[in-house]
Amino acid sequence: MTELNTQILLDRAEISDVFHRYATGVDTRDWALWRTCFTDDVEADFTSIWPGLVVKGADEWVANAEALVTGLDATQHIITNHTHDIRGDTAKCTSYVQAQHVYKNDLGSDHNVLAGYYKYDMVRTPDGWKIKKYGLTLTWSTGNGAVWDLAAERMKAKAAAE
Repeated sequence: MTELNTQILLDRAEISDVFHRYATGVDTRDWALWRTCFTDDVEADFTSIWPGLVVKGADEWVANAEALVTGLDATQHIITNHTHDIRGDTAKCTSYVQAQHVYKNDLGSDHNVLAGYYKYDMVRTPDGWKIKKYGLTLTWSTGNGAVWDLAAERMKAKAAAE
């Protein structure tokens, strides 16, 4: 176990703040805030949900997430149980996530809940700790997985109308 000292405690708090900013940014659709969580060359691996979805580059990742999430009416990401293995200016971290995704239409609403854990490679930058590489491992889900297709169709219709 890493010896706890003031710097380690500060680093743990700052890294956990990245996870909190991550959830807040995506759930409030504050894409500029969400972008602050990542290094420019971040690698995001979401193949446990969508086979083949590995995105490299923060701007591309934010654009992909925005396109995926904006068609939903609401999301709530609860990120907990943070672990931190800090080694100087790098860290390997894990956190649990439970994410709710809501799609509403004239017939009511559907939701999909995804749960699992994130594994992160973090780096200290001049702007603070950032995610360099991460992936989601899905452990369970419930609800209507088609909300993602419905949200994508909504975004296509919106783009066609503009």
